[in-house]
Amino acid sequence: MINFKDKASLKNVHFAYDLKEGKFDFIADTILQSFGLSAENFSLDAILERIYPEDLIHIKESYIRLLNGEFLGVVRFKLGTTDAQRWYSVTPFLSDMQPEGKIIFGSFYEITDEVDNQTAVAKYANKKNSVLQMLAHDLRGPLNIARSLIRSMEDRITDASIVNKTQHISAIIEQCVGLITDLVSREFLDTLETSVVKKNIDVVLKLTEYLEECRLSSRTAARNFVLHAAQRQLFADLDEAKFMQIMNNLVSNSLKFTKAGGNIFLMLEDHGDFFRLIFQDDGIGIPKHLLPNVFDKFTVAGRPGLEGEPTIGLGLSIVKIIVEWHGGRIWCESKEDVGTSFFIEFPKKM
Repeated sequence: MINFKDKASLKNVHFAYDLKEGKFDFIADTILQSFGLSAENFSLDAILERIYPEDLIHIKESYIRLLNGEFLGVVRFKLGTTDAQRWYSVTPFLSDMQPEGKIIFGSFYEITDEVDNQTAVAKYANKKNSVLQMLAHDLRGPLNIARSLIRSMEDRITDASIVNKTQHISAIIEQCVGLITDLVSREFLDTLETSVVKKNIDVVLKLTEYLEECRLSSRTAARNFVLHAAQRQLFADLDEAKFMQIMNNLVSNSLKFTKAGGNIFLMLEDHGDFFRLIFQDDGIGIPKHLLPNVFDKFTVAGRPGLEGEPTIGLGLSIVKIIVEWHGGRIWCESKEDVGTSFFIEFPKKM
């Protein structure tokens, strides 16, 4: 059996827990310092009291899976206060040390800087995506109006030289609209080129931050954004960037088919093992015969927006793919001249 007092022999092992005795045979000083405990009062109960409640559920589930022989990889959790939280990772292994009994070994590292960096990158990426969607909508609207005005003028102008100039102007506008469409389309497609990386996030917080960005842009988009959530927090294992891409695509879709002054509602429901998002607008709705095809790739249900915004029929198909990657499901209900609702269900844990 390993001599746990010989710390040099343990290398990357920072703790050893004897399941039969229900006690730690070895604890590294870094763990004691992180939890603010001494070797004498270090116990499972003392550890669990210091871990965030939402992380505690995940850790208990991981513990059961480990005892069933499943390799967990890295398990992450938080310690500290809401204002001064620190992130840590544990990589546990179950070793059969018969006849002495089973031992849980593990490595322990602080990963606060890594998590802060990932959070900052995701935050600015999400902000960039939301601004891009809003900007694309706000630019295409005036350009489409200008294009329509030019076309109406061409029918009344008899001077060939002026007609030639208006045609050049029209071609430039077409190029600008095409560039905007291509840029947004590439953003949609880039989502599918990266793997799913899930972490435990506060869905209420992320939706609140996202809709605040939408409201700031609503001076030009002229839509009302409203979030209804009965709970202050709701934690789930999600790929944050892809989850926010779902929001970007659905907002882009609603902006195209909801008139100025219209409403875009987002409702969050907690159903225990899963949560449901209801994304609703009071726009022009989807014709009944097109509903079965809205999630198809390059769908025949694709239609130009109210201001002539073009579509390539990929936005909602990408939403469906991302939802399914998370083990969820999505469906749509709509009525013409009343509005459209998208229902999305995600499991909280995978």
